[in-house]
Amino acid sequence: MNRSGTGYKLRKHIAKVLQTRSAAIHTALNQYNTAALALTPPCRTLKWDKVIEYTFLANFDLLQDTQEDMSERPWATPAARQAMDLYFKMCRAKEEILHVNVEI
Repeated sequence: MNRSGTGYKLRKHIAKVLQTRSAAIHTALNQYNTAALALTPPCRTLKWDKVIEYTFLANFDLLQDTQEDMSERPWATPAARQAMDLYFKMCRAKEEILHVNVEI
């Protein structure tokens, strides 16, 4: 909901859908936690309070339980993600300037 380009109406729509679908999200979370505990070795479980705080899908730590710990990669740090987001926004801004100049 906090991504660039997400308008007020879309954010409100997403919030409303999440609120109405919270029972389904709870069920999916319970099923995930059951499956995570059934694995050998057991994976970490997720808590509802933590899930509702996530603003981006990238915040989910599901990749940490793979054979290779992704959280140790340089691109997995919050500062690196912010830098990448800023870089791609700047790239898009340059493209937008070119398109606007063509329209003018």
